[in-house]
Amino acid sequence: MKRFSFISLVPAALLLVTACVSSDQMARRQYDADYQVALANCGNDQTSFQTGYNAGFNNQQMSSSWTSLCVPDARVHTTAAYQDGFVKGANNAPIRVVHTVRAPAPSRSYAPTTTVASSCTFDSDCGGEGFHCRDHECMGNGWTGDKCVWNDDCANDHCFGGTCRE
Repeated sequence: MKRFSFISLVPAALLLVTACVSSDQMARRQYDADYQVALANCGNDQTSFQTGYNAGFNNQQMSSSWTSLCVPDARVHTTAAYQDGFVKGANNAPIRVVHTVRAPAPSRSYAPTTTVASSCTFDSDCGGEGFHCRDHECMGNGWTGDKCVWNDDCANDHCFGGTCRE
């Protein structure tokens, strides 16, 4: 039968106390951050709109919990202005790809069968199959020496200095 000493229990107890203090500190930091946002925005529709616009444009999560710190008379207008700004900002935000799935790189004998437009505005103008519209020019499945902007413009995913490399 094993015995546990008092000394072995002390670190475990300290760890639990530290975890509780840390969560209290984190909650306090969040409250302080919300308070600062509320202080700057409550009752000021323009700054509330701008705060919402910036959050939406930067693809952040909409969070108007800080409006609970506003006085009741200003809360409704402040929340509405923030939400209006958020929606406008989110609509104007550039599209960001969060996750991509890559197909295996084609072999050297690969020859694309897709007809590619000489100029483009959208990726769909390039016919798909790995082609993308970059600077109004279709790029994709490029070989050594072909023009590229991103690695996925090259068949081997090696774009350096605007040129597909080995």
